[in-house]
Amino acid sequence: MMVQNTRARASLTRLVRVGLLAGACLPSAAAAQTYATGYSAGWWSQLGLTNAIEVAATGGSGITIGLVDTGVVATQADVTGRVSTASACAARTFTCPRGYTDDNGHGTATAAIAAGAVTSTGAGMAGVAPKATILSEKALNVGGSGTDTDVANGIIKAADAGAKVINLSLTYLPTNAIVTAINYAAAKGAVLVFAGGNSATALNGGANSTGLSAAALTHLAFAGSVSGANKLSSFSNTPGSGYAVAGTTRVSYASLWLMAPGESIVAPGIQYGVNALAYWSGTSMAAPMVSGAVALLEATWPVLYRNGTATAVLFASATDMGTKGVDSTYGNGLMNLTTAFKPLGTLSVVEANGKSLPVTSLTGSLITGGALGALGSVSAQLASYTAFDGYQRNFTVNLSGLIAKQPVSASSITAALPAPTVTTSSTKFADGGNLTLAYTDGPSLGATGRPQALSSRDGYAGHDGWALSYSQGGMTLAAGQGFPAAASFAQALWGDATPVADAAGTTAGTLGVSTALTGLAQGGGFAALGTDLDGWVGRALGGARLALSWSGAPGTDSLSRRDLAGGDWNPWRGPVLTGGGLDRQADAVAAGLNWTLGPGWTTSLSASLLDERDGLLGSRYRGGGVVGLGDHNDTVSLGLATAVTLWPGGSLMLDASLARTGAADNAHGVVSGIGPLLARSYGLALAQRDTVTEGDSLTAVWRRPLRVVAGTATLLMTSVDDQGYATTTPMRVSLRPDGAETDMALSYAAPVATGRWGQALSVTGSLELRQDAGNIRGLTDQVARVGLNFRF
Repeated sequence: MMVQNTRARASLTRLVRVGLLAGACLPSAAAAQTYATGYSAGWWSQLGLTNAIEVAATGGSGITIGLVDTGVVATQADVTGRVSTASACAARTFTCPRGYTDDNGHGTATAAIAAGAVTSTGAGMAGVAPKATILSEKALNVGGSGTDTDVANGIIKAADAGAKVINLSLTYLPTNAIVTAINYAAAKGAVLVFAGGNSATALNGGANSTGLSAAALTHLAFAGSVSGANKLSSFSNTPGSGYAVAGTTRVSYASLWLMAPGESIVAPGIQYGVNALAYWSGTSMAAPMVSGAVALLEATWPVLYRNGTATAVLFASATDMGTKGVDSTYGNGLMNLTTAFKPLGTLSVVEANGKSLPVTSLTGSLITGGALGALGSVSAQLASYTAFDGYQRNFTVNLSGLIAKQPVSASSITAALPAPTVTTSSTKFADGGNLTLAYTDGPSLGATGRPQALSSRDGYAGHDGWALSYSQGGMTLAAGQGFPAAASFAQALWGDATPVADAAGTTAGTLGVSTALTGLAQGGGFAALGTDLDGWVGRALGGARLALSWSGAPGTDSLSRRDLAGGDWNPWRGPVLTGGGLDRQADAVAAGLNWTLGPGWTTSLSASLLDERDGLLGSRYRGGGVVGLGDHNDTVSLGLATAVTLWPGGSLMLDASLARTGAADNAHGVVSGIGPLLARSYGLALAQRDTVTEGDSLTAVWRRPLRVVAGTATLLMTSVDDQGYATTTPMRVSLRPDGAETDMALSYAAPVATGRWGQALSVTGSLELRQDAGNIRGLTDQVARVGLNFRF
């Protein structure tokens, strides 16, 4: 059966190669990564083909495009140097005295459209894949005709020679010989692209193609022609309503059909000279554009060749034309390489458990805490991370936005954020006992123990942030919810209403070094107990106290508590992040022993245990999310504090702690686990009572809050090998922050007035400076606070 090339019979217009078309530019040696379009700029633009795509695909380098056609002139300027020596004459019904050399012109033109490149010899034109290798299998004679036997042999020879794409700019006739050859090439992984035909009718006369293999159905493509205005060419065939059939499976020609430019395409015209150019029209011109596009895709993502999905990407990314969706006139629509080189389908990353986790719709999933700073080392790696689309293609994505920093800037602390209003009532009993109740309205505490800004919808709370304490003799008992738990523990450890207790715990959080872990589990309930030790222990230590405490941070909900309860949400219960399911549950227990070393010299030793779910040292994250630092983390700390009375009313306190977090594995996300972490904190406070007036207190504080000083996280870095297989390599990333927060504060409290029945009004004020706030290098804030305390 005779077949012929599908070039429309429009006359060829000769162009002299040098300098006739404006806008042509030549690549220079210094611009090796620039792919010149030459006379092809118009249809490059139609296809969304850009220099950036060519650079990403290295111009199709490493891909062999087989062309079953009239041969090729290997010395022609646009293809010179890239024609494979495996090229040959595949004809069975005629001889090739000059081997694969083209004596018609059609084959050289299609080769240049698929893989031509502008050279230094003149203005030239450029194909879709200008770095691909051209393999010519001559199967059509000087008149552009041949038999199905010739074409089938050309397909088989091209597949055997390693062609990953085989271009057939000729009539599609699914004879037994050609169907057998198609199945053979498809089994080897080659994509076969046929010209749709130039008879202005339906492909294959509307008849079905039978006998195809399942592999053939995923490795076939047909090309129709559009004009420069993206209108259906008058001569172009359409896919019609026929089907390609493999056993019981059939797919429509329309679903295998793409449109590409096919009118007045500038390409070599060897009829007018070895390096002459001419205008060509026909679906024969559209087909090599599709073949070149397959080469670019497979050069960029070898997985497409391995999975046989390169054509599926082109079909899915085509610009719809005509009736919405796949239709019998335009098939999938106009080929669009800009879209084809973007992610298609769900973008995912590979988790530690080997599963894929979608990331396209995620926002911040980890909020850093002060001890870890901004997790700069982790963010740097996530800024250039590998994700995979629905076709297993790797893309570099920036996931650093999944890590959000705690609001630690000065503006977030001072802007319209008054200090909490604390109302306190106290009752003294005849036996010397004292009962104190405090409740508050005000902003919530964040993970660092500092007030956090509220959104407009949160408002201010009802009176259910409270603390109740009772002291009698040498015993102190406290319980409550929403207040800083560290203050009650300090009171229980050091004694009620002492300047040392104020400096060690303080409701303002001025020191709180030994109790740093307790400060990471607050916002929920707490309880503390302190008692003087009697008997031989107390006597041996010259006077001693034992203190115990527990505190907890509430879990957060996917709905705000206002929505859940139908009323005002109390921010002192802790932060609620809506819509993300973030959970930051934590519990802390602490025990401390305080004893006297000498007159005016007291020391305490404390131990704390912090248990965090979906959190690490105050950082919190989405359980099972992309970025997490372990499902469950335990941290233990030892704290040592000593207080010395320097002069009447004046005392100096030194405070230090060392914390260790155990190693933990993570089954989710891109962090497979953390190694043991070491963190430390230290500080000193100078307190003076009766400074200006009786009953006042002045406190100066310098401290280094809790900061990780050693430890790593294991980050899974994914890459792709030469065959397109994803490989994951564990990388240890330091969790040590780039900054070291230093806090300085000066606070003053003084009584203002005392009522007849024991009511007391006092004023408080403080000046605070933080350098490298939140352990983030270069971030500094200053805060001034003024408040009133009314006790009755």
